[in-house]
Amino acid sequence: MRSAVSVILSSPLSDPNMSHPDYEQTYHHHATLLILVKHLGEEFSNKSFIKVFDRINKVNHVKIIDSVGITRNIWARYVKDYPVGNNDWGDFQTHRRLLGLITVGKCKTQVEFNEICRIHESYKVKYTSTLYDSRCIVFGINDGPNTPSLTPPSNFKSRALYYASDGEESTSLESNISEFLSSLFWVLESKRHERSREKIERVQLLVAPFERRDLVGLDMESRSIRKRSFGRMTKHLGDLCLQAGLYGEAISHYNAAADNLRAVNDWLWIASACEGLSAASMCIRYPNALKSQVVQRNASLQETNKSRTNHNKTISGTEILEPSSLILPRPNNVLSHEDICKNYREAIIHYSKYQHAGVIEIEVCFKAARVAIELNMVLQAASFLQSIVFINLNLPEDEKIQKLMTLSDLYTKLGFRRKASFYQRLAATYYVSARNPNTDWDQCYNLMLQSLSGHGLTLDPSDYQADGERGWGRLQKQVLQDIVGAAKRVGHSSLATRHMTLLLQVMWNELTPAERHECALQLQNIAAQCEGSPIPLVLDTGLVIPPANLIHIPTAENFHVHKLKPHQQPIKWEKIKEDYGPFLFTPLNFGSMERKTSNKDYKLNYLWVAEEECEVKLELTNPLPFELEVSNMRLLTNGVVFETLPLTVTLPPEVSRYPVTLSGTPKEVGELEILGYSTHTLGVKSNCRLKTLPKIPHSQFTIEVVPALPNVQATLKMCGEQEQAISTISLYAGESATCELVLENIGSGQIELIEISVDSSLDNNILTCDISELEKQLPLVDGAKITLPLKVFAAANFINTYPADGGSIRSSLFSGTNSYPSLSSFKHGLFDHFTTPPPSFRSGPSSLNSLNSQFNRLNVDNAIKGAECRIKVKYSGKPGIDAGYCRVASLTLHVDITNSILISNWDVLPAETSSHFYMVLDVMNMTNQEVEVKYTENKSILIEEGESCRVPIPVERCPLSKIGQYFQSEDSIKEIVDLNTACSEHIASLVEVAWIMGNRQGKATLKGITLSSHMLDIVRMSPINWDVWLNVSENGGSGPFSVTLGECIQARVIAHNSLSRPLTDLSLSVHVFQDYQNGTCNFNLDTRLAIAGPSHLYLPKVEELGCAKMEWSVVFFNPGQYKLNVQCTSQGKHTWKLVPPIEFDVQDI
Repeated sequence: MRSAVSVILSSPLSDPNMSHPDYEQTYHHHATLLILVKHLGEEFSNKSFIKVFDRINKVNHVKIIDSVGITRNIWARYVKDYPVGNNDWGDFQTHRRLLGLITVGKCKTQVEFNEICRIHESYKVKYTSTLYDSRCIVFGINDGPNTPSLTPPSNFKSRALYYASDGEESTSLESNISEFLSSLFWVLESKRHERSREKIERVQLLVAPFERRDLVGLDMESRSIRKRSFGRMTKHLGDLCLQAGLYGEAISHYNAAADNLRAVNDWLWIASACEGLSAASMCIRYPNALKSQVVQRNASLQETNKSRTNHNKTISGTEILEPSSLILPRPNNVLSHEDICKNYREAIIHYSKYQHAGVIEIEVCFKAARVAIELNMVLQAASFLQSIVFINLNLPEDEKIQKLMTLSDLYTKLGFRRKASFYQRLAATYYVSARNPNTDWDQCYNLMLQSLSGHGLTLDPSDYQADGERGWGRLQKQVLQDIVGAAKRVGHSSLATRHMTLLLQVMWNELTPAERHECALQLQNIAAQCEGSPIPLVLDTGLVIPPANLIHIPTAENFHVHKLKPHQQPIKWEKIKEDYGPFLFTPLNFGSMERKTSNKDYKLNYLWVAEEECEVKLELTNPLPFELEVSNMRLLTNGVVFETLPLTVTLPPEVSRYPVTLSGTPKEVGELEILGYSTHTLGVKSNCRLKTLPKIPHSQFTIEVVPALPNVQATLKMCGEQEQAISTISLYAGESATCELVLENIGSGQIELIEISVDSSLDNNILTCDISELEKQLPLVDGAKITLPLKVFAAANFINTYPADGGSIRSSLFSGTNSYPSLSSFKHGLFDHFTTPPPSFRSGPSSLNSLNSQFNRLNVDNAIKGAECRIKVKYSGKPGIDAGYCRVASLTLHVDITNSILISNWDVLPAETSSHFYMVLDVMNMTNQEVEVKYTENKSILIEEGESCRVPIPVERCPLSKIGQYFQSEDSIKEIVDLNTACSEHIASLVEVAWIMGNRQGKATLKGITLSSHMLDIVRMSPINWDVWLNVSENGGSGPFSVTLGECIQARVIAHNSLSRPLTDLSLSVHVFQDYQNGTCNFNLDTRLAIAGPSHLYLPKVEELGCAKMEWSVVFFNPGQYKLNVQCTSQGKHTWKLVPPIEFDVQDI
């Protein structure tokens, strides 16, 4: 014991305080192995290092079978930097020990390699007290003939991993990292066993760094010291068990350690034991809390070697398991949720007794808060976070900011938005603190902007309701004042002006008269440096600051537009070309983008006359105690040209309802929208729009002046309906309907021109209008009518963009990737074999995935849609047409498109002949009633509501005339895409699924269907034509070939190249197998037959329109049914088979 103490006291005294807190620590980190990953050298870019680090970080979990057959879950935590001071606390809590070191670098020369090795060894020396093992990953050398072969220096004692690059050549990186984690585990396991076997009298007294000086003068042989040493070692064993995956044993050790340490009042280590006990309990209750979601490589990419195939297993495999592995049962002494929080609370109390444990106390508070949040214990989480505020540590300003931002994030997760914003705002003040050597007003300003939402504030004045309750008025005023001050310190005077204007606009009712006066003077001083304007401000960060306006200075009490004479609503006629017909398909867009319909919009029922001066009267109030000069007052209008006259007025102090008249002259005949007025006062230009003025009931006034025009009444009716007008029509996807557009001249003049435009919110093909007879019926006299047919088509996407299970059909029909199902199934009712249920019965439970999973994974494009079709009838007649004006009658037809059927999944299968294939579709009935689906000319099936059915559709294979050119070079991505497109269009042109539901019917197309590479081999016509001769007679594949036992069958296969170019690197092969008709085929027939002659033939080249022959003989030893598979493989990319396989019926006579 004394020797151990002498060793402790003789070691160099490090900083007793942990000066680098980790605010992101969680309970799960107690069960992880800490590994440092360092970037070495300048050859390896930082971007490449981040890529490699991400790959390493994904391998954070391995399963290992220990010596007694128990499965251990070992977790790793990777960091890019770790202070040595924190490493000194490894005896106190083992998860703070740095156990592994991985360095990553790149070099080309021996000098660079030696430098990498030297730096790696220096890191090992730096962490030598705790380091178990290390790896040095070097890219660019010692990996194949294309990289230089370099030798590590003699003093380099670590294991190096060499890779040519960080791309596909480094596929074994993940497996090597898994092996590294395994080696760390076994070292840790040996340490654990070594500690557990120590005798009580030889147990070393473990100490925290700041406790070393307290050992001077103590009797190390006393009973209390021995009991303290034993309790601390027991707690240390609990830490090791937790890292080694023995959570149950860890809990037992922690409980025992806590009992022993309480007897000697060892509060610091009691706190650590309580913390470990809670962490172990959480690890048992939530073992996969931080499990990485490993990204798999795309399985559709062709792998060319076994190492790539094994890579997918390595990256996610990370399981070193054996058949004899055991799973530990869940221990009975796991803490409940309440006890977990109770132990965390006790740990915090005990840590608070030690000044040097302040950083650990903060980390425990954050851990406990995260646990409480995860357990949905809001009050406990808030209590833990509140405890952090009272911990006084001498931290640098940047770590204080990090602590406050972490508090803000956790309060945000709790839903305490105002408190989260408070800490954001407090962090902003630390950025500009006098003790901060790197003052950053930009960060201060940005954080203050982010804190606005938690205080119920935004930068957009339109988000504030006129009479809405905002809450915390005094606080909000101070927040906005602080932002004004920060903007001034940033040096952005325009921002300061904008924020002060916002304060006066949105917080006006919260300000006292004295505060209004003070803020107005402050705004006047700020605006003297940069004048305010009503346009958005765009910051360097991309944030857009909306405009703010002084709508209360002065205050508008009334706004009245003088009446002239009433009229209707004509618009300006806009022609694209004189010789265009009366029907234009381009959507009409009259007026400005600022035109928005609202309940407060006020369309005046009288007009103004062009070139005549018009007036608007206002009543203004000056709320300030000084004379207010308002200059450049103008009307804000939209629409026709309006010449407004500027006005300057001086309002006496605190005057009420001061009359002001604004005048102007419309220069055109047409529509004019009066939106408000503009002012220039206190150095700020403001657009005071009527919709923002609290005492004006209307958001805008619209008024027009035009010559006389005819009037049209437009209605929509269903065909056959005499009187009833429609505005909504409901159709199923793929269904069509016809309605009528009725135009009646109800005015007092002829209609000479009519233009009709149709605009749909979904698809322009939904609504079409036949205007072939329109021009013949013009002009339209008074009281006459024109009826135009409208065709409504419920256009939709019938293909599920993201199938529920892309391989569900294939996996249920094939035993392997390239194996065919038993051909007997094709001969005995192939349609019935694949159709569920048969056409003569109603559909029952489907063999597909459950309906719920299908609906949950359908793409949003297949949801119920509502299309809004807008029909605009633009018309004109004398005398208005001479002046170029017209009217527009608008109709809106809402088309509710309900899903009918949906192709949720699809696949292709070979047919009985080589000229066809089967398109197998999973058709889902998306309606609430029975649907009859007709998928061929004489085949149909009834599908119940919400059910799905699988149907096969025979389709001609895509001929070589369409796709022959794509055989030239299929390595090109463009040609692969073009090939897929050609085959997809070929299928869509031939396949059309019709549905009937009572007296309603429609059709679904396969437009947009996608095909995999395996599907393409079946869809497109094979370039190989086969001739098969058996015993000097040609076999047409019509039936089994009868053979007697022991008869020698002479076979010859001729493969014809149908392409106009040679085929190279072909492999012609034959295989005899038995099909057990259950998805299993037996190819191991060495004892049942004998083949004389080659079964495989390599063909370097087959000329265009040429052929290749292969002959052999076969003798059968056992009776039964056999099949002969003949196939030709091209460069390992394509396999063309003889369809169907030749069948042999071997009989024993």
